[in-house]
Amino acid sequence: MATTSTKHVLLFPFPGQGHLAALLEVARLLRRALPADVKITIVSTPRNVAALRASSSASPSSSVISFHALPFVPADHGLPADCESTISLPLPAFLLLFEAFESLEPAFDAYVSGLVEDKDDCVVIADVFVAWTVRVARRRGCGHAILVSCGALGTAILHALWKNMPALPFHDDGQLLRLLEHPEVELHRSQLSQVFLSGPSPGMDRVTAYMHRQIRHGYLTDAVLVNTVEELEPTGLAMVHRTIGSKVPVWPIGALVRDGSGSDTAPSETDAAVMRWLDSQQRASVLYISFGPQNSILPKQMMELATALESTGRPFVWAFRLPAALDVDGAEECLPEGFEARASAASRGLLLHGWAPQVRILAHVSTGAFLSHCGWNSVLESLTHGVPIVGWPLSAEQFYNVKMLAEDWGACVELARGNDPESPVAESREVAEVIETVMGDTAMRRRVVEVRELMKRAWAEDGRSSRTALGEFFTAMQLH
Repeated sequence: MATTSTKHVLLFPFPGQGHLAALLEVARLLRRALPADVKITIVSTPRNVAALRASSSASPSSSVISFHALPFVPADHGLPADCESTISLPLPAFLLLFEAFESLEPAFDAYVSGLVEDKDDCVVIADVFVAWTVRVARRRGCGHAILVSCGALGTAILHALWKNMPALPFHDDGQLLRLLEHPEVELHRSQLSQVFLSGPSPGMDRVTAYMHRQIRHGYLTDAVLVNTVEELEPTGLAMVHRTIGSKVPVWPIGALVRDGSGSDTAPSETDAAVMRWLDSQQRASVLYISFGPQNSILPKQMMELATALESTGRPFVWAFRLPAALDVDGAEECLPEGFEARASAASRGLLLHGWAPQVRILAHVSTGAFLSHCGWNSVLESLTHGVPIVGWPLSAEQFYNVKMLAEDWGACVELARGNDPESPVAESREVAEVIETVMGDTAMRRRVVEVRELMKRAWAEDGRSSRTALGEFFTAMQLH
């Protein structure tokens, strides 16, 4: 008697916090949408698997998601002994982790080979930074899809930038750049990460070579899944289609947003204290400030921001992270003397050193705006809860997220760009003006609510855009 094959979806994230969160949300979505007899397994290294398992434990839809750990010894790749994610690495060392993950191909291949021998019919969904997984999928006869965890516009622009590295087509005395692949897009030098502005060097050559390898692998995939909504990013999605080619379908299956459980869960005392403080504030009066789990602005920028907060008297919650160059006692070098004590005594502001329950803060009725680096997860979390954004992009696709939020969606005002010591510093007066403009802009708030409703409708029961796209992906991969 012939053995019936088992459908099995393997999800392979890249271990950056936003990437892990996005793929975990995909896993939860698949578990809710696919038949119970379809297996779902997240594959990574031991510490990442442990963290993902802990993050998923609070979600009922994650209770039947499996995990598989590939053997990995960080020290073999020049990494600290306990380092398996970007969370514990300084930015210059990211390349070591990128390259180390490429070395997982033989172990992943052995794992998939065993599943295929056991009659599992596998589909691999991999983060764009582990696009090399397509080689295993092709070798073992599996379907393959790449998950783009950021938006479509940012993805298309970053792809074009890396593809043209190191010879970016600058003009106007090196201040402007027009992309050959997307001539309608013109970027200012200030909208590029420092990595694109660095001169030739052995280290930069390695980074570019790594990105070029992933780009080549990406062209071999069967599908591209994007964490966005079709109605919000028609231009960006058209750019991704143009980039990947007509033979590879691009399906927007967003917005995939954390629900406040799992990795966004804090010790209950901390969580409760933040929520109690927010409960004491007026509706839509609080400014939430966060530049992401690994980013910070410069000390002189922090000083101007803190001065602006004091001048406005605006209540705030600040997920405070010291610049990497400062030690644990360096806060006094970044803030006006006595700033934190005055804010606390007047119950006017909270500085959360390190962790912040971001989704819960954004969901609270007292939160009126989000001063953000505009990483894609933060953008979606803010808009999902109807919170307008003050944009301060620092790197990667964040500059293009802000561009789209401000120019196309009317959901944001850009305050500043980057944290380069050579960049102009937004003075406290300007910071205060922008914050108060966004907090008081009722038209922007209405627009953000419209965006939120559009994102909800994408998953409506009558088969709106994201729900339809996911169904088409299932059909193409024979997962029904």
